[in-house]
Amino acid sequence: MIITKDFILRHITMSDLNAYYECQQDKLTKKAFMHTINSKEEAKEELKEKIQDNFRKNPFGELFAIEINGKFAGYIELHHLNIANEEFKGEIGYCTHPDFRRKNIASKAVKLITDYAFKKYKLKRITAICRTFNKPSARVLKKAGYKLEGILRKNKFKNKEYLDDMIWAKVR
Repeated sequence: MIITKDFILRHITMSDLNAYYECQQDKLTKKAFMHTINSKEEAKEELKEKIQDNFRKNPFGELFAIEINGKFAGYIELHHLNIANEEFKGEIGYCTHPDFRRKNIASKAVKLITDYAFKKYKLKRITAICRTFNKPSARVLKKAGYKLEGILRKNKFKNKEYLDDMIWAKVR
C-alpha cells in the first residue's frame, strides 16, 4: 500500500468490483481501450484472476486501486512482468473513474507505481501505449516523466477502423 496526501494506492479487492466495472463502461474508456468488460460477471472473473496474480511470487502483473476518501477513483496496472528474457521491462496501464478525472490523480499515481515497479522488480524499462486521439492520457504520461518514443501507425484494428498508437517509455 502506498499512502500519499492525495490518495491511497492499494491492491484491488472484490469490494472494488462495481466501481471497476463502471470505469470499464465509460464512453472514453470503451473508445480508448482495445478490450473492455461487457458484464459484471466478466468483471468479477477478471478481478479474481488479477487479485490472485497480485500475490504470486513472480506475477505477470499487479493491479492497484486508487482510493480517495474511501472512494474508488480508478486503477493502475503493471503487467507483462517476469517474462522469460524480458525480466527487465514491464508495461503500465491505468483508468481514472469519470467522477475523478481532471484532478491530476492519474499522473501522480503513474509516477508512484513507476517508481515502485523500478524498485520492486528491478526494471530498466516501463512502457505505456495510448491512442493518438487520447490527449489526456498522453498528458498523464508526460507529467509522470515518460518520453514519447514514437507513433505506431495503424497499430490496432477496432470497429472497422485502424488506430494509431503512441508509445511512451521511462527507462532507468
